[in-house]
Amino acid sequence: MFYKTEDILKETKTNTVTMRLLKNGIVHYTYHPKAKIDVEEQLKNHYALIELLGDKKHPLLLDASELVDISPEARIKVKELEPLSPILARAFVTESLGHKLMISFYLKVNKPYVQNKVFSNYEDAVNWLMKLNTII
Repeated sequence: MFYKTEDILKETKTNTVTMRLLKNGIVHYTYHPKAKIDVEEQLKNHYALIELLGDKKHPLLLDASELVDISPEARIKVKELEPLSPILARAFVTESLGHKLMISFYLKVNKPYVQNKVFSNYEDAVNWLMKLNTII
C-alpha cells in the first residue's frame, strides 16, 4: 500500500466501495470484490463521498485491480453527477492490461469532465495527482 494506517484522516464504506481521505489530500477509493453498481448504489457512493469530503475538491485514486460491474444506467448517472462531485481528478491503478484497455475505452466513450489517467503503480499515480493538486 502507498500509505500507512496513521495517514488515514477519515474513512467511510458503502455496499460497494471503501473511501479513505488521506493526510496528503488524496481520496483512496477501493471497490469491494465483485461489486455490482446500479443507479441506487452509485447514488449511495456519491453521497458518501460528499459526506466524507464536503464541498472541497480532492484528487481521487481508484484501485482498479478488481473488475467492477457498473450498469449502463449507473454509468450515465456517474456522468450526470460528476459536476457536483468533490473530485478534482482521477487516477486509476491497475497492473492488468485488460483493465487498462477497458478503462481507457470507458474514458474515451464517456468523456468525463475531470482529468483521468491510468497507471500501473501507486507511486506514479500519487505523483500525478499531487502535481495536479498544486496546479489547480
